[in-house]
Amino acid sequence: MMTLRPARTCALPLILLAPLGACNQQSQDPPPTTETRAAPPGPASRPSPPSLPPTQPPPPHIGPEPEPSPPVARLPLADGLIRAQWRKAENRARCAPLHFTDTAGADGTPRPARFSGGWAVAWDQPGRRSAFGLAGTSLLPMDDKPASEHRARLAGQWPLFRDLEQLPRPAFAGYGIEGAQPYPAGNPDGHGLNSLAYVRVGGQTCTYNVWSRLGRAHLESLLENLAPLP
Repeated sequence: MMTLRPARTCALPLILLAPLGACNQQSQDPPPTTETRAAPPGPASRPSPPSLPPTQPPPPHIGPEPEPSPPVARLPLADGLIRAQWRKAENRARCAPLHFTDTAGADGTPRPARFSGGWAVAWDQPGRRSAFGLAGTSLLPMDDKPASEHRARLAGQWPLFRDLEQLPRPAFAGYGIEGAQPYPAGNPDGHGLNSLAYVRVGGQTCTYNVWSRLGRAHLESLLENLAPLP
């Protein structure tokens, strides 16, 4: 009696279905896509500073101040007049210009005054011409004598006498009322009178005149403020 083997029909379909299933699975997968990857982060960078507006050049009047110019030395009006008059004078080589460093509180308008052979400047006030002034007088033969003789002469001629230590020595003055007169007992300050001084200065030949119609005290202050003109 012949033995029958069981049919293997089930195995075949399984074998055949497996590749078919695999094919179906592959066909059903979505098509590959291109994946974009971000670049790996680099080192941290600092934020850029905010941009500033462009600078404009300053206008000509803005900016550092220029260095101040050195002051220009200007002679006062009276000093300029004295120098100008002296330069024209016949006695200029032997009668150096003097000036007042202070007019002792007296105001006035300086002007050239006429002294034959010499130089002079007078100050005018309203209603009072030649209120005070200064002159380098013309040369006389006696001007060449020694200072000691001039000292004796002025001390004997004038009622008042003083040394002027601020001037080149020997320097001195004899003074009083014009004409070498003493101050009146009733008017010892000489108010309204013309006070006059004769002045000698070391190294100079001429005799200087200083006068004031503002009183004795004003004349004495002018003498104290008399100095060589720089």
